Amino acid sequence: MLSILALTIKKTITLFVLMGPVSMIPVFLAATEGFDARSKGRFAKTVGLSVTVALLLATFLGMPILGLLGVSLGAMQVGGGVIVLLLAIAMVLGQETTFKGSPGIANEDGIREAAIVPLAVPLLAGPAAFSYVMGNSAWHATADLIHVVMPILLVGIGCWLTFYMASHAEKKIRQSTLDVVQRIGGFILAAIAVEMMAAGLRKLFPMLGHVISNS
Repeated sequence: MLSILALTIKKTITLFVLMGPVSMIPVFLAATEGFDARSKGRFAKTVGLSVTVALLLATFLGMPILGLLGVSLGAMQVGGGVIVLLLAIAMVLGQETTFKGSPGIANEDGIREAAIVPLAVPLLAGPAAFSYVMGNSAWHATADLIHVVMPILLVGIGCWLTFYMASHAEKKIRQSTLDVVQRIGGFILAAIAVEMMAAGLRKLFPMLGHVISNS
């Protein structure tokens, strides 16, 4: 049970850092500019719920679809690791928006109408997050569902609370603070990406694992 708890905590932290809701606070604040406190709270809850549903669908339907396409779990982990590494490098260099993209909406009304879709998917639950949950969706016993589902639920709640608190502390948040958090998250994410790729390579090339362990 302790191993399941430890794995759940690790996956939760990894997924939260990978999605980077803190770095998306400026997008959230722009999308909810002019909203009253209650409307901002509902907006934050909707984003959290959308992220949760999207990741759960990817977790339970993503791998079967990949199976039909003939894509292995190892390949998924390596590909996801590459995507995560690119995102990590972009975060460290302060170029995350060039990797994730931007809503691309110029006027305020357009941002308000479309913000939930780009903010929840794909800015938060994007290719990197989908790759991670799909690559870690394997379970063999009912107890394994804890470390498969719980991190997604916790991260969804975390996204909601992040934006909810941001809406109440909007005037106190400085861009420099967000930049520091983003770069620290990028370093952590880079290490996670290397682990993902290494795990995938060991699945694709089993002999590679024996060579590394014997060296």
